[in-house]
Amino acid sequence: MKVLTVNDVSELLKLSKCKVYALAKEGEIPTVKIGGSIRVIQEELENFLKGGEVK
Repeated sequence: MKVLTVNDVSELLKLSKCKVYALAKEGEIPTVKIGGSIRVIQEELENFLKGGEVK
Protein backbone atom coordinates (compact mmCIF):
# COMPACT_ATOMS: atom_id res chain seq x y z
CA MET A 1 0.00 0.00 0.00
CA LYS A 2 1.46 3.32 -1.06
CA VAL A 3 0.34 6.55 0.60
CA LEU A 4 0.52 9.70 -1.51
CA THR A 5 0.88 13.29 -0.43
CA VAL A 6 -1.06 16.17 -1.95
CA ASN A 7 2.08 17.02 -3.94
CA ASP A 8 2.22 13.47 -5.31
CA VAL A 9 -1.44 13.57 -6.34
CA SER A 10 -0.98 17.00 -7.86
CA GLU A 11 1.86 15.75 -10.05
CA LEU A 12 0.05 12.52 -11.02
CA LEU A 13 -3.18 14.25 -12.01
CA LYS A 14 -1.52 17.39 -13.43
CA LEU A 15 -3.54 19.61 -11.11
CA SER A 16 -2.53 22.39 -8.75
CA LYS A 17 -2.19 21.57 -5.05
CA CYS A 18 -5.03 24.00 -4.39
CA LYS A 19 -7.31 22.04 -6.73
CA VAL A 20 -6.36 18.73 -5.07
CA TYR A 21 -7.22 20.20 -1.65
CA ALA A 22 -10.56 21.44 -3.04
CA LEU A 23 -11.39 18.02 -4.52
CA ALA A 24 -10.48 16.37 -1.22
CA LYS A 25 -12.65 18.78 0.76
CA GLU A 26 -15.59 18.14 -1.58
CA GLY A 27 -15.10 14.38 -1.24
CA GLU A 28 -14.36 14.03 -4.95
CA ILE A 29 -11.16 12.08 -4.29
CA PRO A 30 -10.69 9.54 -1.47
CA THR A 31 -8.50 10.83 1.37
CA VAL A 32 -7.40 9.90 4.87
CA LYS A 33 -5.98 12.12 7.59
CA ILE A 34 -2.67 11.07 9.09
CA GLY A 35 -1.33 13.29 11.82
CA GLY A 36 -3.46 16.20 10.65
CA SER A 37 -2.24 15.92 7.05
CA ILE A 38 -4.28 14.80 4.08
CA ARG A 39 -3.02 11.64 2.40
CA VAL A 40 -4.35 9.55 -0.46
CA ILE A 41 -3.98 5.78 -0.67
CA GLN A 42 -2.80 5.10 -4.20
CA GLU A 43 -4.95 1.98 -4.70
CA GLU A 44 -8.10 3.87 -3.68
CA LEU A 45 -7.25 6.77 -5.99
CA GLU A 46 -6.66 4.41 -8.92
CA ASN A 47 -9.96 2.63 -8.22
CA PHE A 48 -11.76 5.98 -8.01
CA LEU A 49 -10.25 7.15 -11.30
CA LYS A 50 -11.36 3.92 -12.99
CA GLY A 51 -14.94 4.73 -12.03
CA GLY A 52 -15.11 3.05 -8.64
CA GLU A 53 -16.66 4.63 -5.61
CA VAL A 54 -15.08 6.53 -2.75
CA LYS A 55 -14.99 4.37 0.36
